[in-house]
Amino acid sequence: MINKFFLQFSKKEAAGYLFGAVWSVLSLVVVNCASAYGQYNLMLVGMLLLFVGMAAFCLLEIKRRIMFFLFYLAMFLFLIGRILIPALQGSAWWNNYSVSANVFAVRAISYSMVAIAGGAVLTEIIVRLFNNKEKVSKVQKKHFVSHESLIFVLRIILLICMICFFIREADKLLFMRGKAYEDYFSLYHTRMPFFVTFPASCMQFFLCMFLALKPSKKESFLWLFVYILSAVPMLLIGVRNNIILNCLFAFVYYFLRDAIRGRQEKPWIGRVEKGIVICAIPVMVLFLGAYNYIRDDKAVTLSPVNLIVDFVYKQGTTYDTVLQGYVYQNQLPWRENQVYTLGAVTDSFFYSSLGKEIFDLEDIGEGNGLRQVYNGHTFTHAISYVVLGKYYIGGEGRGSSYIIENYLDWGYPGVVFFSMLIGVICSVIPQSFGKKWLWSTICLNIALNIFFTPRAESTAFITFIFSYRFWVCIAGCVFAAKLWELYFSKLKIFRKWVK
Repeated sequence: MINKFFLQFSKKEAAGYLFGAVWSVLSLVVVNCASAYGQYNLMLVGMLLLFVGMAAFCLLEIKRRIMFFLFYLAMFLFLIGRILIPALQGSAWWNNYSVSANVFAVRAISYSMVAIAGGAVLTEIIVRLFNNKEKVSKVQKKHFVSHESLIFVLRIILLICMICFFIREADKLLFMRGKAYEDYFSLYHTRMPFFVTFPASCMQFFLCMFLALKPSKKESFLWLFVYILSAVPMLLIGVRNNIILNCLFAFVYYFLRDAIRGRQEKPWIGRVEKGIVICAIPVMVLFLGAYNYIRDDKAVTLSPVNLIVDFVYKQGTTYDTVLQGYVYQNQLPWRENQVYTLGAVTDSFFYSSLGKEIFDLEDIGEGNGLRQVYNGHTFTHAISYVVLGKYYIGGEGRGSSYIIENYLDWGYPGVVFFSMLIGVICSVIPQSFGKKWLWSTICLNIALNIFFTPRAESTAFITFIFSYRFWVCIAGCVFAAKLWELYFSKLKIFRKWVK
């Protein structure tokens, strides 16, 4: 029985699993022994070895490990780079806040990287077992609504939602004229009517629904290009995260489509796409590094290399948030009554327009404010208020990270368990995308925000599942497609339009 199980894996796969396991154990030994003996630079080396080993493990099977490979890169950018740069410059980085806080952070990040890989490997093994037992059914199931009807209806809905989204973003730009970047988070409230804000807020849902139907490469490129452009207004305001996530999403979608393409289908990631990615990455990093100064009306005087170093260091401010959460954990408002890991889901559910009506709750607002601190459930607002005080009310913030949220709720076991869950999700998506429309839609919605989890709320990437808007959009789309299929598709005027 055991021999049959191991025979399912090739020598390359078995060697990869063995390499990952041995490398993880040795790296963790270095991290823990170095921290115990006060060798903090060696502790950092252990974490870096772990990062390099896990990245190499991903590259062995990049098609099915692309998601958690990108997640590791996000961890490096948002967490690890913050201490690597001062270490290379000879600074005593471990004295920032406290030695114990830095030891905790490095250990937690290291445990998380191993747990993510563990969750992914466990998923790969389970998927392999189930795939071998699965019997192929020759009977083709009849769908409630046809693929053609869905894709036609979604084109129209998505176009409307995109227009509304750009109108809403234009409203933000008009509001921010003559104001500082921080004012957006403390002062902005939408002035648009419901018939604009609702479609705008559903744009990403419909985009994922449409892309889950696997449209042609040309049409996918068009919509993804428009989606990337939709982040430009927020970039002009000073928010860079949106355009980074949108570009990442487009890349992941191309990668997923390339992995499931048929033998006769042209590759989605060919020489042109590879060339664009290779050229775009350094240009984008340099631009975003310079934008730190541009948005504050400062002159950019750094060299290209120093701009990249500066960008990585400043993006790693989340590492400081992890330290602050550890140091100030006893000063957080209502600490004993909070489960920060579920904070994003809790606020999304209870403080949605429907939730406020059902539970008779007052609105906590969209930006920074005391209602968010004392009535909300997110670590983001709590730590920002404790650390920044009046500056938080003025629009500044510290962000969050799943590392500190999981630790405050359940200690190191919480970090390990949640990280394994991340690994499972990052492994399931590439291996199951494209099989079922609804599931593929959910996978794409997760892919929109999961890479931001190292510097955001733990469950922010799944809040859409608890949103009535998402399910209303799904039901409305299916209903409209069925209506089109039954009554309108046969009319000559619409036939020409479809063609």
